[in-house]
Amino acid sequence: MTKNLFPHLNYNDLHHHYQQILAAHPYITNLQKSDILTDQDVCEYLQISVKTLRKFCREEKISYTRLGSRYYYIRQIFALNLIKICND
Repeated sequence: MTKNLFPHLNYNDLHHHYQQILAAHPYITNLQKSDILTDQDVCEYLQISVKTLRKFCREEKISYTRLGSRYYYIRQIFALNLIKICND
């Protein structure tokens, strides 16, 4: 049995948020500035440290884009990552 990495989040809530994202953003290629998340955004949402976030990135649990020394996350892909984590 796998350990739930984010016990304060549940699959139904994540699925609901994902459906809202799909409704609001039918074309993932039409990204807005608000669709780009920073380390701080992701850490606050998951209630984790940057060190833990980096670990999840290394383990390919959370997809990211690195520009220079900064990491960025696409909101829609991040939502899919969370749904996958909850299903594992």
